[in-house]
Amino acid sequence: MEDKVFRFLRDNDLITPGDDVTVALSGGADSVALLWVLRTLAPTLGLTLRAAHFHHGLRGAEADRDADFCAKLCADWEIPFSLGRGNAAARAAETGESVEEAARVLRYDYLCRTAPGKLATAHNADDNAETMLLHLLRGTGLRGLGGIPIRRDRIVRPLLCCTRAEIEALLQREGLPHVEDGTNAEDDCLRNRLRHRVLPLLREENPSLSRTLGRTAALLREEDAFLSRLAAQAEAECRAERGWSCEKLLRLDPVLRRRVLLGMLTKLGLEDPALRYVDALERLLTAGPSAAAALPGGWVAQRTYDLLGFSEMGPLPVLRETPLSIPGDTELPDGLGRISCCVTKNLKNCKKNLTTFALKYDMIATLELRARGRRSGDRLTLSGGTKSVKALMIDRKLPARLRNSIPVLTAAGKPIAVFGVGADPAWLAGDGEEAVMIKLISDNLALRCLDS
Repeated sequence: MEDKVFRFLRDNDLITPGDDVTVALSGGADSVALLWVLRTLAPTLGLTLRAAHFHHGLRGAEADRDADFCAKLCADWEIPFSLGRGNAAARAAETGESVEEAARVLRYDYLCRTAPGKLATAHNADDNAETMLLHLLRGTGLRGLGGIPIRRDRIVRPLLCCTRAEIEALLQREGLPHVEDGTNAEDDCLRNRLRHRVLPLLREENPSLSRTLGRTAALLREEDAFLSRLAAQAEAECRAERGWSCEKLLRLDPVLRRRVLLGMLTKLGLEDPALRYVDALERLLTAGPSAAAALPGGWVAQRTYDLLGFSEMGPLPVLRETPLSIPGDTELPDGLGRISCCVTKNLKNCKKNLTTFALKYDMIATLELRARGRRSGDRLTLSGGTKSVKALMIDRKLPARLRNSIPVLTAAGKPIAVFGVGADPAWLAGDGEEAVMIKLISDNLALRCLDS
């Protein structure tokens, strides 16, 4: 297996001599195998090798065991080790993300900050097969069917050429210790159900399924890259003096046009833009001579006659302090939208995100809840600690021109939630508790993008 990984690294130019590589070490079979293989190859590849582990604040004593195991393993193997901690459940409550997604965001944020050079993750060929099926079930395009990319920025995945069976054989051959995550045996998430129920049936038809899907993914990634090159050429041909010609864009094949529009959004700094923003640009191309569409990050797309262009929105007015009606709707001044408040005990069916918070009714029932723009000295407590509201807005990449108009919710003069940022966990209601659902509704082009 070591030779196989070495060839994969060489053929795909994933690691070059002198690289500083940090292994994302969970303590499970895959990441232990990855650390072992790179440790074995380090002298040949001229690597500086490190490892890092992130504790998500989930799974109690089992997670503590994993962190201790990783620290001891690295000490025994004389590999520099870093440990980070976070609270995935608290982040999920603040943002409306699933706990799994919140854990992933916190983990990658820590690992990428910790790794001085490249970050190696232990995704394998079976993980890639699962990911392709997940994307297929949820609906995807060519890029999604390309599975897990071999590299993304500084992140590399040396084990994508190896199956889980090969990894287990290595562990047995070398007598390598590892830990098991008990949640992997549960069927409470779609990936696990695919792993335990669907993939075994498919492997009865094709025992080499993971390798087959891996080859398919590689071909699709090559075709995706080819289409991206064609789109770059088409985009240049559609350029005008201060934008792009709508007429020329409409003459493109629809497949190529979507690629061109996606590239435009990516160049604005939007990471992995949602399909609805591509669709919004498509509608502008056939709209009247003057139309606009809101985009994340404070951008607006505009059609002026035959010209499609993008501009940053100017600063919005400072939101004046406004008491909220509970229950009821409160219109915000200067056309900034309205805040809707309703009391409920059934949170399971209520969508929560960065523009909809569920606050404990018993904590705010006797207080006057107000909305206003941020002020100097405002601080908000989130799962990661207490920071200034300004710093939190910067962390969330909210443009400066929007920050004074984004509603800050206060109780007794103290910020308890900020739309587009999050809410103090102490004020968030849980299932079964009486709650006030507080939602920001705005037709303003900028504020409509806060939950993106």
